[in-house]
Amino acid sequence: MRTSDTLRWGTRGIRQRRMRSALTILGIMIGTAAVIALVSQTEGISSSITDQFNKLGPNTISVRPASATVVLTQSDVNRISQMPGVELVVPVIQSVVKVYGAQQTKMVTLVGIDPSYFDALISGYEMNEGRLYQGFSYSDLVVGSNVYQPQDMTSPFVNVGQTVTIEFGGITASRKVLDVVGSLKPYGITALVSVDDSAFMSIKGVSSMLGKTSYSALFVKTVDPDTVDAVVDTLKATYGTNLNILTVKQITQVVTSITGMLTVLLGSIAGISLFVAGLGIMNIMFVSVIERTKEIGVLKAVGFKGRDVLSIFLSEAAMLGVIGGILGLILGTGISFLIPVVLSAGLSSSPTADMTATGSPSGFGGASSASSFSYVPIIRPEIAVLVFLFALTVSLVAGFYPARRASKMDPVVALRHE
Repeated sequence: MRTSDTLRWGTRGIRQRRMRSALTILGIMIGTAAVIALVSQTEGISSSITDQFNKLGPNTISVRPASATVVLTQSDVNRISQMPGVELVVPVIQSVVKVYGAQQTKMVTLVGIDPSYFDALISGYEMNEGRLYQGFSYSDLVVGSNVYQPQDMTSPFVNVGQTVTIEFGGITASRKVLDVVGSLKPYGITALVSVDDSAFMSIKGVSSMLGKTSYSALFVKTVDPDTVDAVVDTLKATYGTNLNILTVKQITQVVTSITGMLTVLLGSIAGISLFVAGLGIMNIMFVSVIERTKEIGVLKAVGFKGRDVLSIFLSEAAMLGVIGGILGLILGTGISFLIPVVLSAGLSSSPTADMTATGSPSGFGGASSASSFSYVPIIRPEIAVLVFLFALTVSLVAGFYPARRASKMDPVVALRHE
């Protein structure tokens, strides 16, 4: 029996049972779309996080006090600078402050850093408007993109070239008026701060305003990536457990490990829906065999062999899998790019920053890094091909037993069937 004839007979079977076939295709489509949509999210998130941290370079180390009793001072900066393999040490002061902007207030992470080190901490930054603050200034302020223009506002929260009032100090709060001299273009997060949700000024200005003589963190850059481990060992030998030390390499390894496990978990969950769709195919094929028993008897009586009948029913299952798989890939791709838009809208309207009003920045993001996080889903061609082949395989496996049963049917018994 020719392949074209087999496909024609298979297509005929699908057309005769359009509603049942459509529901089966829908099951395969949903299963395939779920796998593509979920796996692409973890791939995109992993890539985005890794790219953000890699902006600092593979030869960078983040150093923070391990407890409130540990302080980092200029003497620590000098000591670490003298360690073998260290090229640069950048001290940073961070604090969550309240900014009084246009008709409302906003909790913002205030970051103090010398402007000569700004590009080392925030590599490749671009000014949206205005200029960078000056190192000797105690009042110049530069704001991130979400501080300048929050996503839930139609007009700027603060204006470049004007003054803004900030409140700091917790219970015994104090206020100070600063000059907004510039705003940054959207950037994302680094290992020390969420750039878009932060405001920046000279480290002297922040130290004087907050009355701090110690640093919140140190940004250490080694001469090359090969010396990172040696510098980390030296830091641990010098400070013991008094410091939290993280490298970009460690961060990317953790991110890759976590997202890898999430990919397997979410892919497995979505794969269950494909398995359920396979049960649907098996069901429709069984019903089709029963309904077409007499037709099978006629086919075998006029000379169709068992393998011909097997090919006809398998072709039906294969076509259901192919159609459902292709539609699932298209639907999954659409959903993949819709999810980040929905998540972004939800995060922008959530009170993330307000909930951290009384906290102090720690970790990597600062007060509201989640609200500035964005990513692009990644649909790898090999993953799409594997998912499609999996859907096709499920369809063929599910349709094999009913098809084999039809091919083994006795033509005399089949012709007597009513």
